[in-house]
Amino acid sequence: MKLVFLTGPLKDHRYEVDHRITIGRDASNDIVLPDPAVSLVHSEIYTERGHFFVKDLGSTNGTRVNNERVIGSILRDGDCLLLAKNKIRLEIPEMAGQLPEETLRDAPPDAITVMEARTRAPAPSEEAEADELSGNIFGSVTYYLKRRIATGGMGSIYEAEQFGAEGFIKKVAIKTILPKFAEKASFVSSFVGEAKLVANLVHQNIVQIHHLGRHGHGYYIAMEYIDGWTLTEFMMWHRRKGIPVPVDMASFIVSRVCRGLEYAHGKKGDDGQTLGLVHRDVTPNNIMITQEGEVKLTDFGVAKARHFMDNDEDDFVGSVEYMSPEQAACEAVDGRSDIFTLGLVYYELLTGIRVFQCRNNDIDETVGRVITAEVQDPRQRRDMPDVVASTVMKCLQKEQANRFQTAGELGYALEHEMYSRGYGPTIVVLARYIRSLKE
Repeated sequence: MKLVFLTGPLKDHRYEVDHRITIGRDASNDIVLPDPAVSLVHSEIYTERGHFFVKDLGSTNGTRVNNERVIGSILRDGDCLLLAKNKIRLEIPEMAGQLPEETLRDAPPDAITVMEARTRAPAPSEEAEADELSGNIFGSVTYYLKRRIATGGMGSIYEAEQFGAEGFIKKVAIKTILPKFAEKASFVSSFVGEAKLVANLVHQNIVQIHHLGRHGHGYYIAMEYIDGWTLTEFMMWHRRKGIPVPVDMASFIVSRVCRGLEYAHGKKGDDGQTLGLVHRDVTPNNIMITQEGEVKLTDFGVAKARHFMDNDEDDFVGSVEYMSPEQAACEAVDGRSDIFTLGLVYYELLTGIRVFQCRNNDIDETVGRVITAEVQDPRQRRDMPDVVASTVMKCLQKEQANRFQTAGELGYALEHEMYSRGYGPTIVVLARYIRSLKE
C-alpha cells in the first residue's frame, strides 16, 4: 500500500507500507509528521489477513477515514485518511482488501478489535473545551484484542491493549460473554448487577475489574491482566515432577486468598451496609500467581451469574467439584461457603487429591458426595504438622457453625502457624520457588 500526502508538511511525499507503521510528530514514529496538531504517536497502520487497517492511538484531534472519525477501520483503495488537517490518499493493490465485509464480521474477534471494524468516535464537545471540565469528556474506551488466552463455557479470555492519549497503551485482559447467555434476561440482570457490585473491589489479592461493556449481542469485561499462572498449572508442575507442594507454600497461597476473601466479604456499599458478596467459585482455575509471587483471586461476580446458565457440562463439573454442602443443596450461602471451598483447594494443594472428583461425568453422584460424604484426614495421604491438618479439616466441616466463621479468622490461623516461630514464606519466596520449579 502507498500513502500519498496531499496536504500538510509532507505534501507530495509518498510512503510504502508493507506491514506495520506508526505516524505521529515524535521522532520515534516510522513516519514523522511535523505538525503541532498531530499527536506524538497519532495512528497505526498495519496488515492482517491480507487487509490493511488503521487504528487511532488515542490522538487528541482524531483519525478520520473519508471524513468519518474512527477508532479502528479497515482501509480500501482510494480511501482518504485525515490526521488533523493532513490529507492522505491510500493506494492499495487489487489483491489487498478484496474480502467482503461479511467475511470480516464473521471473523473471530481477536482478528480485528473488540469494537466494530469501523467505530465512530464522538466529536469533541464544547464542554470538553471549556476552562472548567464537566460531564462526559472521556468518549469511548478503546480495546484491541491481541491473542486468545483461554476458552470456556461462557466465552473466551483475551490479552488486549487499552489505548489512551499520546500513544498510551495499557495491557488488560478481556473476558467475552457469549451472545447465547446475553440473550437471557435473568443472566444479564445477575451478571451486570454483580459486575457493578464488584467493580470497586480494590485489593492486592483480587483481580480488579476495570470495565463492563457490550460488543454486538454479547458482553465483555475488561480486567487487570495477570502475567502469571493459575493454581491448576502450579499443581500440574508438581505432578509432572513427582513432588508434593511444600506445606509452607500451600499455606501461604491459601492465606493470601483468605485476605482477598476477607476484604470482599466485608465490603460495604455507599449506604454503609455490608454487600454480602460471596465468590461461590473459589477453584484452582480462579486463583492466579503472578511472576512476582502475588496471589490473586479472579472471577468475582461471574460465579453468581453461572446459576442462570444452561448446564454446560465442562463448566458445571468444574464448579460442582468445589461446592460447599449448602451450595450443592441449593441452600442460602454466606462467606462460610467460600471457606469450605477454599478448604478443598488447600486439601488438594497438600495431598494432590481432588476430594470430590467427578466420576464418569456423573454430576448427581458428585453432588450427593458433596452433601453427605466425610472427608478423609489429609495425614492419611501425607505427613504434615497436626495443626495444618486440623486447619484443613475445620474448613471442611459439613455444618457451617463448625468451620472457621470468617476468612479473616482462617487467614490468622494460617499466618500464626507460618510466622509465630520466626521467618516464613513471602511473595518473594514464592516467586523464587516457582522459578526453580520451572527450571
